[in-house]
Amino acid sequence: MSYIYELSNEQINEAVSMAAQKHVPVSITVRAKSRWVNYHSRAIVIHEGHFWIELPITEASVAPHEFAPAEKVGLSFKLKHHKHIFTGTVASLRTFELADGAEAPVIAVCVPTQMYRLQRRAYERVEVPSNRIVRASFWLGGCQAEPAGTSAESPVWSGRTMNISAGGFQVRTDRDAAKSLEPGDIVGVRLGFGAEMETVYADAQFRHTEPAGESVLLGFQFLGLGQTDVGKKALTLIVAKVTEFQHTAQHARSR
Repeated sequence: MSYIYELSNEQINEAVSMAAQKHVPVSITVRAKSRWVNYHSRAIVIHEGHFWIELPITEASVAPHEFAPAEKVGLSFKLKHHKHIFTGTVASLRTFELADGAEAPVIAVCVPTQMYRLQRRAYERVEVPSNRIVRASFWLGGCQAEPAGTSAESPVWSGRTMNISAGGFQVRTDRDAAKSLEPGDIVGVRLGFGAEMETVYADAQFRHTEPAGESVLLGFQFLGLGQTDVGKKALTLIVAKVTEFQHTAQHARSR
């Protein structure tokens, strides 16, 4: 059973309508210069053929973003046991009168013609089976900043991926990488799966470090998956591997 599939236009309209009715939290992902930035919002209403979401309040640690008409933004929200992701086009910025009479600044986004639905299980971390190898290489600055080769000025670190989901992964590597990274740093990632060396590229944000003997475990969150053609291909392969590893773990437990 696939954990990711594309919705029909009827299913898209049903999903955004339900999200608006329930005022569900919405994650907004934008490309700011050379990095991805996430903002938190919520669905407000379907009005005048647009999906209206609250203009996000910028956190102190995140630079503000000036949304503009015709801008492409990545959006995602959760309904029941599924996560919905799509790329939307900003139509306008307005104010909307809420039920209590207060006015709120909103972003009117065109209802998309393409949307993906993922089962939440795809976001559950699964251990990479001991008989499988998933190699991870990563460098500062995102995919577009990949060096031609590693050097003291532009290092490329590598290690073995220990667990993975559609949301992120953890890699075991040497301590030098941990000394060079700060939580929040954006990196480019290349993941190679098994002997077939199926490879994906993605942007990710460094989240945390855990000591592991002579090595360290570094945790990363994927960014921008599903927002570009390359990201969609990466997401599809990652979800396929997560599904495969989950089935392997279930089989091992049932033996």
